[in-house]
Amino acid sequence: MRSIHHRDRFLSSLFDAGAPLILWALWLFGVYAYAAVACDTALANAMWGDYPVISMVLTGISALVLLILLAMLIRAVLRWRIAPHSLMAFARIGIALLGLIGTVWGTLPVFMMTNCIK
Repeated sequence: MRSIHHRDRFLSSLFDAGAPLILWALWLFGVYAYAAVACDTALANAMWGDYPVISMVLTGISALVLLILLAMLIRAVLRWRIAPHSLMAFARIGIALLGLIGTVWGTLPVFMMTNCIK
């Protein structure tokens, strides 16, 4: 009896192309969850130097995610340069840009708002 080997790469391509949006969604959930928990605990008034700890942590995590998303965008552009007529390569650039823009947009309130509003 022969085993059936199916080499469908649809799901792996889908997750690879959608990785920037998946990372953005995880970042968005994590940032809001951390801010909600931190504002209800002693971290609400904790300071690190002259800056609130909550803002420092959110800024650090956001910077790390932005760097990862920028690397994903560069990777998508390199793939597009290899195959310029590929729809999937072009879609990867758009998806990476959406994740990057969404993360930048979601990071702006960290710099514009006070620590915790009650």
